[in-house]
Order: sequence, then C-alpha cells, then structure tokens
Amino acid sequence: MMYKELVRTLINAEMQDISLYQAEAEAFGGNPVNGEKAARLFLRLADEELKHLKALGEITNENTGFRHRNTEPPRSIQAALRAHTDREASSIVMYRALLKLIKKPEALETIKGIILGERTHLAAIREFQAQIKTA
Repeated sequence: MMYKELVRTLINAEMQDISLYQAEAEAFGGNPVNGEKAARLFLRLADEELKHLKALGEITNENTGFRHRNTEPPRSIQAALRAHTDREASSIVMYRALLKLIKKPEALETIKGIILGERTHLAAIREFQAQIKTA
C-alpha cells in the first residue's frame, strides 16, 4: 500500500472503530450479563482510538475531523469482541507498515506509541473474552 492510501485506510479504520465501540457500549450496556463491563471497556477503547486518530492526523497532516459512522453493532458481546480482535490485529499490521514509511523521528515515536496502544487494546479484548468464557 502506498503512503497516502495507508494513511487514509488507517484514518477510516479508526473512525469506524470509534463508532463501533460507542454503538456497542450503548447496545450492550444494559445486558445483565457482562453488559456494564463491556460498556466500560468499549467506551474506554473508543476514547483511546480517538486519541490515536488525532495523533495520526497531526503527524500526517491529514484531515481527521471525526465523522460518526452509522454502524450496526453485532448481535452479541462475544461477536463484537471477535470482530474487534480482528480489527485491532489488522490495525497493528497497518501501523507497522506505516512505521516503515515514516522518516521523522518524532512521527516514528508517535506511531510506535499508537502500536503499543493497539496492542494494549487487543490484550484487553482478549482478557475480556477469557473472562466471559470462564463465567
């Protein structure tokens, strides 16, 4: 993927993630089994993805003005977690590809920080998946 295409793909992915996390927090928050935990996790991840989006915009000089996406959440918390596991893993791969195209040291550090954040998201999602399976 070329630099501009990769950046636009990452921006769109971050916007989609934010919208999904917010929609899922609302959809699953009232679920008596794990709903409150899911809502807290999804809202926290949405907030962190927004920070990633803003940081990406700052280092790439791309317009990242957030536009809420009309999204339909999956039918279950488990399905949402499976989808986010894939999305977070994909984001890590794309950010690592972007890392290879960036030359400015401060931008490199920002991307490394975003990758760390995405890995943390992936770990949190997997941990929550494990909690649900054992409950």
